[in-house]
Order: sequence, then C-alpha cells, then structure tokens
Amino acid sequence: MDIAGALNKLETSELQALLGRLLEEYAQPAFGVLPKREVDLMIYRTLRDAGVVAQDTPLYQLMADLRVSRSKARNLMFDLEIRQTQSGQLDDQVRSVIMNDSYFRDANWFVLEVENPVVQAHLREICRRARVVTDASFNPSLVRLPVSGLASVLEEFLTKAQQAEVKRGLYRAGKLDDPSFRGLMKRAMSDLAGRFAGKVGGEVMDGAIGAVGEFLQPILSGDQEAITDIWSGIYS
Repeated sequence: MDIAGALNKLETSELQALLGRLLEEYAQPAFGVLPKREVDLMIYRTLRDAGVVAQDTPLYQLMADLRVSRSKARNLMFDLEIRQTQSGQLDDQVRSVIMNDSYFRDANWFVLEVENPVVQAHLREICRRARVVTDASFNPSLVRLPVSGLASVLEEFLTKAQQAEVKRGLYRAGKLDDPSFRGLMKRAMSDLAGRFAGKVGGEVMDGAIGAVGEFLQPILSGDQEAITDIWSGIYS
C-alpha cells in the first residue's frame, strides 16, 4: 500500500480538505470519545478518498493492503458502503452482478459472485421480498438461488409495462404461452439453464460467468425486440 505515492499525486487543497475533515470528525462530539470502530472507518474512508485504496478494491486485495482478517475487511466495506450508497444505486449494482458475475450450476441453481457485502445484503433482501431462499454456505461471496427463484427476482426489477414487453418478446421467441409472468419466466429460465448446463461427454458443463448476461440483459431492460432476437436462439 503506497500511501506516500498516492498522497503526492494530490493537490495541496485536496490534502488540506482530507486532513481537515478527518480532524474535525475525530473531535466530534468531543475529542477522543469515538469508538475504535468509528475511528477505523474514518481512516479507511480517508484512504479511499485519497486514492490509497481503490473504490472497487476486491475483498482479498483489501485484506492484503490493510493486513486485516476477512471479517474485518468485510465490516469496513459494509459500514462505509451502507452509509454512502442509495437504494437505486444498489439496484443497479445487483443488475450488474446478475449480468456479469453469474452463472448456472447443473441446471438447478443460479449462482452469483458478490464480494461487496452491501450489494450482497441488498440482493438477499430482494430475494426475501420475492420469497426466494438463498444459500451461501459453501462460500460467503457466492449466493445461490433456485433457477425457478431467479424468475421471481427478475420480476422484482420490472414494472408492469416492462413485464408485458418481456412476455410478448418471449412469446414470439419460443411460442411460450403461460399467461402469468412468473410462470412464463420460470419456464424461460429453466430452458436457459438447460442450454448452459448441457452434458458433454457425460460431464456437466456449467454456464461460464457472465455468459448468461447476454440473455438476461434485454429482460432486465424490458426490450421486446432484443428478447425476441436473442432468445430465438434458445428455441431454434
């Protein structure tokens, strides 16, 4: 962690602002009364704002840079992100994870790799609202949900108008005819999972991370024409 190098890149006014804010916050509500956790969080935020630690530093890299345990690094990330990030931004980050850091596992599970603890907590809340049970017992950075549950999660992101566009696009792509949006999506997600978890030489070939995003992106944006065009390949 090159603290001196990062600070040398800053203007004097930027350094003064960072130091001034740090000292002012440390003295509130009185000098020396803040809990250690709050002080650690202040220093961590200052390191990020100074460019010493990148905003999107992976969890392992943060552990190595700060020489702290995994739980300590996750707590720092969570405490800072939860205070700085708005709900709409979290929705966008969950969408990004779904499109770029997800894959199907043996046609039964949809797996997402979510290192950011706040984004993961937000994803779990979306799943809870959709009554989808998730599993992270194997790896705390992985969130697994049933393929059928993915349909319910996607429904949470779409307005009624977008759902209608998705239904029309899927009807045209695969001659699917389930009248309910959730039923239609469950069938479509099952068909998509089957595409990525086809058997080759007797071994299950899992969907590669990010590869399923091509099919999920037009659904998340409610783009009927793109859905028809891209999903036609599933049913050809």
